[in-house]
Amino acid sequence: MDQLLTTLWSRGGWFRAFTPPSPPSPLDDAPQAPPSPQGTPILDVPSDVLLLIGDYLNDAELLSLKLACRSTYALFPQTYKSLPPYLKKRFLPIIEKDPLGKGTVYCHVCNRLHPFNETTGPHSGPELGVDGKRLKCMSRDRFSPTGNPFSLSYTHARLAMNSHLYGPEYGIPLANLCTEQSERRELMTIRCSTSAKIMDDELFLQRTYALTVADRDVAEFRKCTGARDIKLCEHTSLFPASSPFRQSIPELLKKPAAGGDGLVPCREAPGSCGLCLMDYDITIQPCADDSHSIVIRAIHQLGSCRSPRDWKWARFSESYRIHIFYPSRPNRRGSTYSPGSLHKRWDDDEREACAVLGGGSGSLFGLSLFS
Repeated sequence: MDQLLTTLWSRGGWFRAFTPPSPPSPLDDAPQAPPSPQGTPILDVPSDVLLLIGDYLNDAELLSLKLACRSTYALFPQTYKSLPPYLKKRFLPIIEKDPLGKGTVYCHVCNRLHPFNETTGPHSGPELGVDGKRLKCMSRDRFSPTGNPFSLSYTHARLAMNSHLYGPEYGIPLANLCTEQSERRELMTIRCSTSAKIMDDELFLQRTYALTVADRDVAEFRKCTGARDIKLCEHTSLFPASSPFRQSIPELLKKPAAGGDGLVPCREAPGSCGLCLMDYDITIQPCADDSHSIVIRAIHQLGSCRSPRDWKWARFSESYRIHIFYPSRPNRRGSTYSPGSLHKRWDDDEREACAVLGGGSGSLFGLSLFS
C-alpha cells in the first residue's frame, strides 16, 4: 500500500507534523528542497492520533488504511470476513489504482476486479481476459449504434483513462482505441477511422466517415434508412427515418435549386446532437467522375469514465435505459455545453499542438485517410 502512504504524506499538514525534519547540511548554505519522505512516516504518528484520523474516514478508506501494513492492521479493530457489495464498490476502485491491483480493472457489472490485456480495444465479440476466459460482463455497455462498425465498451474507456490517471501499467494506450474499418453497403463503401485524446482529464473521440456516392445513386442512397443505416451516435442518423429522435443530417437531404436528386456541395457544415455530447461537421464535394465525396467528422466527449452512470458516458452508450425517450436522464439540452463547443475545443487543441511542433498538416482534417 505504498501509494496510499505516499498520498497521505503528500497531503501535508497533519501527517508531516509528527515527523521530525532532517537537519540542514553544513556543507551547503544554499536553500534546499524539502527531503522526500523515507520509510513509512505514518507509523511515527501516535496510535491515538491514528485512531482519531480513522473516525473521519469512510469504510473503504479505513479498510485501505488498515491494510497498509501489519501495524495499522492490528491498530483498527474492524474486521471483514466478507465485504458487502456497497463496500466493494468503494474499496475495489482504490485497489485498482494501487500497486497491489496493477493489471486489473474494476468491473461495475459484477463488482469485481478483472485482469486485462494490454492489447485490448474495440472489437466485436466478448472480451477475453489474460487467461483466455470470456468475460461477458466486460463486453456490456458498448457504444455500437446501428450500422456503426465500432464497438467501444465502458471497460475500454475506463482502461484508457486509468493509463492517463495512474500510469501506463494500469491501463491501455489511447492508440488501442484508434481503429480503421471499411463498411460495405450496396451503393458504396464507408471508410471509418477513429482518433482519441484526453483533455482536462476527460476522454474525447473523433470518428470520421468517408464515402463516395455516384450522382445516379443519390435517390437510392437517401432510401438507406433500414437497420443497416449508419448512425453518428445513438440519437443522430444520416436520415430522419432511421432515428426515433428524428435527429439527422439536413445537408444530405438538400436538393439542387435547379431540380433533380443530386447533392448540394458544402464545406464543414456544422451540426450537433441535442442529447449526448456530440458535434459534427460535414463536407460534400463533387468529383470528376459524376459522383460526390462525403466526409463527416463527429467529435464525442465521454467524460472522465469513472462511472458508467455518469451522464456523459450514459448518453453516449444509452445502456442504462428506462424508456426509449429516457425522460429522467440528464442530457445536453439541460447542460452548459452549447452546440459546436466540442468541435471548437478539439480544433483549438489541434492548433496548439501544431504551434508547438512548428507547423500543421496540409491534408484534410490532418488525416492521412483522405490524402
